[in-house]
Amino acid sequence: MTGSPSEARPKDRSERILDAVVALLARHGIAGVSIRAVAREAGVASGLVGYYFEDKTELIRAALRRIEEQDVALLTPAPGTSPQDQLLGALRRVAEPELLTTEYLSLRLQLWSLAQVHEDFARINTEAQARYRAGLAALIHAARPDLARAECTRRAADVDVVQNGLWLTALLGLDRASQRRAVARCEEIALAP
Repeated sequence: MTGSPSEARPKDRSERILDAVVALLARHGIAGVSIRAVAREAGVASGLVGYYFEDKTELIRAALRRIEEQDVALLTPAPGTSPQDQLLGALRRVAEPELLTTEYLSLRLQLWSLAQVHEDFARINTEAQARYRAGLAALIHAARPDLARAECTRRAADVDVVQNGLWLTALLGLDRASQRRAVARCEEIALAP
């Protein structure tokens, strides 16, 4: 039999630990992440953190992968909608309020800066960006099948740059009207004739 509480417990603990890593990165950067700090934040013993994650580097890798999963999830189309509506939904999700909080945006900055610190982190970040752009290019191509795949890829890269700029400047207090214009600009780039 699967799904018993005892089987779910290890995943719950590892998820709590990963939640703690993400929260510490957002608040204190890489310097704030240690086995002891993560254990304290997650409410578990330090030995348990070591059971799931070999060291601080592995904790950071796991956080990077989690954010990658969240980024790719932004592109998940709503079932039963047209390709154009799927694309528009994905483009608009990046400006949802939960992605424009100081904590989340600080986390993004920390994770981007980690790519400059460690080769593995740079590789994970590069692969994540490539997956996101490929998913976005696929949505653009579905909405605009008349475009060559290379053009869809170029547009996805341009949209990604604008979206990252939106996130960066949102930390500086970018107003909602500016956010809406940035999203509209992404829509123009993706759907232009």
